[in-house]
Amino acid sequence: TEETWWGNCFAFGKRLTTTMKYTAAALSLLFASATAFAPASQVSRSVATSGVWGVQSAPVVTTALSMAKQVPHGGNLVDLMLKTDEDKEAAIAKCTQTLQLTPRQLCDVELITNGGFSPLEGFMDEATYKHVVENMELPNGLVFGLPVVFDTDDEDLQPGMTVLLKDGDRDIAVMEFTDKYTPDKPLECLKCYGTSQIEHPGSLMVATERGKYYMGGKLTGLNKPIRDFECATPQEVRACLPD
Repeated sequence: TEETWWGNCFAFGKRLTTTMKYTAAALSLLFASATAFAPASQVSRSVATSGVWGVQSAPVVTTALSMAKQVPHGGNLVDLMLKTDEDKEAAIAKCTQTLQLTPRQLCDVELITNGGFSPLEGFMDEATYKHVVENMELPNGLVFGLPVVFDTDDEDLQPGMTVLLKDGDRDIAVMEFTDKYTPDKPLECLKCYGTSQIEHPGSLMVATERGKYYMGGKLTGLNKPIRDFECATPQEVRACLPD
């Protein structure tokens, strides 16, 4: 019928418009990424060609690295590191137990406390973990692709405990545990990596390296890990970028 024909035309037009919108957005993103580190003389023009898709021209890029000094993810760059020995000693005094970090946990703790995982201020609790696994975003809607979790097999660790996290003899951070939960690891792998088969390295890591439980909790940074190579913090990297 004529009604059905017009209805099909409308549906097709709507899908086409949506496709064109996302295509234009993708092209604009690709252009911005490609020009972020190009010489300023090469990126001072407007992206007028995007008008062919029926959208407005992309904004002019006026400096070579202006795209690199954008607002931190979540709005603020997190810094959880204590600055004075007195503050560090006071934080350590609250701890009732000491834990040695695995190499993977050590990296995660460093990235949380120095702002590399902004806006996180600790390891994800169960509600946040589930939301990230299912939706690739934090409960507030901010995009966050993978869960950041503290794993353990220790039956004695419980919510409410304050623990000193160490790397060998070096004090790294203090963690205040807020909850303890048993993750759905097959679902986590399927949602995060697209497969729960252990042939995938991510699924293999979750299945064989991570402990039985995950624990959420807030972190307070004490000292950076000592590495064979120095790792700049996000704040240090941003400070050295040109204006």
